[in-house]
Amino acid sequence: MLFVSPNAVNVLGYEREEFNFRTVFEMIHPDDRRAVFEIAKKVLGSEMSYISGDSHCPVVLYLAYRAAKKNGRYTRISLTISRHTDPVGGIYDMGVIRDISHIRCGTRVTFALLGGRTLKELPDLSEKDLSISRREQEIIYYISQGYTSSRIAYELNISKFTVNTHRRNIMRKTGTKNLVDLLIYASNNGII
Repeated sequence: MLFVSPNAVNVLGYEREEFNFRTVFEMIHPDDRRAVFEIAKKVLGSEMSYISGDSHCPVVLYLAYRAAKKNGRYTRISLTISRHTDPVGGIYDMGVIRDISHIRCGTRVTFALLGGRTLKELPDLSEKDLSISRREQEIIYYISQGYTSSRIAYELNISKFTVNTHRRNIMRKTGTKNLVDLLIYASNNGII
């Protein structure tokens, strides 16, 4: 790893020198390892093996799972991995770790893949039985990040009208009446 931010140290308690790929894998809760590994293998091995031709549309993998802190206690974290190109065409991945233990979202491993081309197949490991489309999952993710409909439209290269239509459909499908209820529902059901 080229760089580990102080935030990762604060979240998990490990020193920068202790972070390497083996340590990061060993931090994953034993019950979550298979799902995290399968998702990472599928997504990082194939779907992220390309870069979108549009530099405004990096490919982003969002994973939420349980990880061990240095003190041995498990916490729920989100790991966001984005693939980028530098000005000379080199490829690099950037990962961001956040403590999301304050969000009541159960113990399931959840993931979302944002940007890039439309996915044909991803492992169905989330165990949710909702008819929320991948595009709707992307929109829910952006809503959870505080994006407005206009900003979501820009990020996804779709119209604001289309975003608002998706938002209405999401609320109808989830039976929620406002964004707070939607985000609680999405969190409790492993959508975000």
